[in-house]
Order: sequence, then structure tokens, then C-alpha cells
Amino acid sequence: MRPLKTGARAVADPAPSKWRYRLQRLWLTPLFRALIRTGIPSFGFVFLFTWYINDDARIRAIIDGYETAIRTVQDRPEFMVGLLRIEGASEQLQEEIQEVLPIDLPLSQFQLDIDGLRAMLVDLDPVLDAEVRVKSGGVLLLKVTEREPAVIWTHADGIEVLDATGQRVATLTDIAEAGPLPIVAGDGADQHVPQALTLIQAAAPVTDRLVGLTRIGARRWDVVLDRGQRIALPETAPAAALDRALAMHAAQGVLDRDVTVVDLRLPHRPVLRLSGPARDELRRLQELERLSYTPEDQ
Repeated sequence: MRPLKTGARAVADPAPSKWRYRLQRLWLTPLFRALIRTGIPSFGFVFLFTWYINDDARIRAIIDGYETAIRTVQDRPEFMVGLLRIEGASEQLQEEIQEVLPIDLPLSQFQLDIDGLRAMLVDLDPVLDAEVRVKSGGVLLLKVTEREPAVIWTHADGIEVLDATGQRVATLTDIAEAGPLPIVAGDGADQHVPQALTLIQAAAPVTDRLVGLTRIGARRWDVVLDRGQRIALPETAPAAALDRALAMHAAQGVLDRDVTVVDLRLPHRPVLRLSGPARDELRRLQELERLSYTPEDQ
């Protein structure tokens, strides 16, 4: 063996130390690497952020800054709505819509609740359907489809205009405001408007004498004519019974006579009720016939 030369430089041992070896082995652990790379920075960020916002003044400043930035964008002129246009509504309905709409123009279209406005319009009695949208130029368009008035319903609480389904369209203070609309009366008549319209259509041969329909006992209809005449209809198949009454009138002129009621509540036994003078005249004739009766007539 050759002896080492005096003063020669020592060569470092390439093997890692004990602690360095342990650190290298620990670094090879996925969980440890994830903790160093992600866990500790995330925890530090959350800690610093929590410390920063744990102050009412800072929180208020952050919220105010955010709201200011939102308003700055929303209040730009191209997003503002300054005009209101209502289409398809009568003048009276337009006034009602303007009274109930909870908006004050000009207003940013981001602050408009389109669905809420439409629901509010549809909830109005005269409105069948509605469309709400914002048009170019900052115009809020309300396109309304009104209900078509079909009948006038008179009852103990007032006078109302109903559509063909029985939905209220308007309330009147004077029946003269209704115009030529047919009249139905009585409690529950609003629940049977389709049937009433069928009867009114069936009464076309005497439409010039038709006053209206009255709901009796919330079960059946009476057809009311001028000169105080009525046609009492049954609870079931009232249209067919009315056709029979009109056929009797066409054949024998029943409604042209001193008859107050044509009672058809019993399908196979129509009953005619005479007026007071007619009954008196009938009694007088019967009495004259009795007085003129002699035994030889047997």
C-alpha cells in the first residue's frame, strides 16, 4: 500500500448525511410534497385574508367598492330604460296598469324584474295574457291581451262584466254602461257562464225579447223575456228543453199569449202558467159555461 503523501487534500464523502437522507426520503412522500406546495401556502393565504377582513370598516369598504363597480356598469346610458309603451290595452286598463306598476323610470334594465312585471299584469282581472320585454332605445314594452267581455253578471254585491270563462273583467256602477252584452243574474251564475252562453245562443229565435238568464237556487236557469215571461228550464239538459219551448212557440205561438211561465222542469209534462187577467177571464168563461148548462145538455 502506498502511503498517503503529507499535506494531500481530503476527498469529501459523496454519501448524504443522516438528516439529509431523511429529508430526501420525506420529500419523496406525495403527501408531504402536497403539504409544502399547496397546504401551507393555502393556509397562510386564508389566515392572512381572515385577519384582513376581520374588520367592519374593511368589509364595508369592499362591499361599497363592489357595488360601485356594479352600478358603474349597470347605469351606463345604453342599459337605461326611459320610456314605457303599453300595447293592446284599453285606455282604462292602461291607467290601471300605470297605477299598479312598481317602477319609476328612468331605470337600468338590470334592475327590472321582467318575470315579476308579467306576473303582476296577468294578475289583473281584465288581462288574459301579457308580454314584457325591453326594446332598443330604452323602451319597456308591455304587450297586453285583454279578456273579451261576454256577459253582465248582476248579484247582491254589484254588477260585474265577465268573459266567456266566468273570469271578472270589470266592475260597473251602472248596468247601462254594459252596452248590448247579455245579462245573467243570481248567485253562482258566474260559475256557469259557458252554459249560459249556450242557452243565449239557443234563444236566438226570441233574442229580440230576451232580457237575460237567472240562476235559480244555484241549480238551474230561468230564461227571462220581456212582458214578464219566463221559461223555467230543468237542471239537466237545459238547452234541449229550451229548444222544445221554442218549438212549441213556433207551432202554437205560446209566448204570444197571456202566459207568464213556461215550466219545463218536468221533461214530459210542460206546464203553462197564465197571467192574472187571463186566469180571471178563464174563470169567467167557466162560470158562464156552468150557468148556461141545462139538464137537457146531458
